[in-house]
Amino acid sequence: MKIIHYLFFLSLFFIISCSSPKEMFLKVNTRFPDNPGKMEKLAKGVYWMSWLGKDSILDRMESINALVINLDAAPVEYDFSWFNNQRSTLSHVADSTMAIAAVNSGYFEYLEDGGYVTFHKSKGQINQEVTISDNHIRFWKHQSAFILNGEKNFSMIQGNQDLYRNLASENIISSAPLLISDGIPVGKYFVKQKEGDKSHLPGEHPDRHQAGYGPRMAFALTSNRQLILIAVDGRSPLAQGINAEELTVLLYDYFKANNAINMDGGGSLTMFVRGATPTGVVNYPSDQRKINPDGFDHIGQRKIGMGLLLIPKSKSLRKKMEKKVVISDSLAIDYIDNPKIK
Repeated sequence: MKIIHYLFFLSLFFIISCSSPKEMFLKVNTRFPDNPGKMEKLAKGVYWMSWLGKDSILDRMESINALVINLDAAPVEYDFSWFNNQRSTLSHVADSTMAIAAVNSGYFEYLEDGGYVTFHKSKGQINQEVTISDNHIRFWKHQSAFILNGEKNFSMIQGNQDLYRNLASENIISSAPLLISDGIPVGKYFVKQKEGDKSHLPGEHPDRHQAGYGPRMAFALTSNRQLILIAVDGRSPLAQGINAEELTVLLYDYFKANNAINMDGGGSLTMFVRGATPTGVVNYPSDQRKINPDGFDHIGQRKIGMGLLLIPKSKSLRKKMEKKVVISDSLAIDYIDNPKIK
């Protein structure tokens, strides 16, 4: 009997670990009875999936976009792009590099009282370091990191700036919180005050930040070497957002993620797929809705400071990308210069 049970669970694990993007899509798709969503192959081993409709589990309207990348098959390079010295839209940076797809990454803000809140290193160059004190309300924002080792081996760790400085890895983005750690869905348990009014807490307090519904970005890794980049929109009746615990469950139960990290969300949330829309932006940026509450379109990106770009490795794929024109986002907003959206 024990042998039969062992073989059953072994076969179940094999099915899950070998799930194709199509099977994964169908599994997640059961959440959206009002809209079956869509899936598109962008390149070998690179898929874009999207859903917009009523989530039958959360019982809310949701807009979700996901990039699923087979790390062993995708013919791309991963650019930990940093442009925080001259903030720009993700679509502009992605267009200038002929990226197939791109997402925003870590918290890039430079505080009014001085100081960065996260660590960033790309191509061996440290671009910014945490310069706030350990008793600052935002100090938690760098306490985990997304790391590229070599060309296509990613990892996610908990740590601090001293650790990040001493790592040999050439590409590191710190962020927080870690949602799934080596198969353990820690994001289901770290929010202390899940219920009730949290307006008395500062906006960047972790309990208020992680328990509230909002636009969220996460990066995740599966045991069968898939990288998942997921954007969940918010701040609209058509996209009501998600909290950190729900995002953890979504990645853990449906995408079978073994590790996951929460990245910058809110108005910074941006996913770019070349050719999918005029600007390439496929999610619904939320900053415009602070100016126009009825706005729900792919325009009005926030000018950000860093992103993760998927760059073609072959000349043929690059030429294919060059044929897809990307227009500039005329309604892009720099939130630092616009008090209406702070």
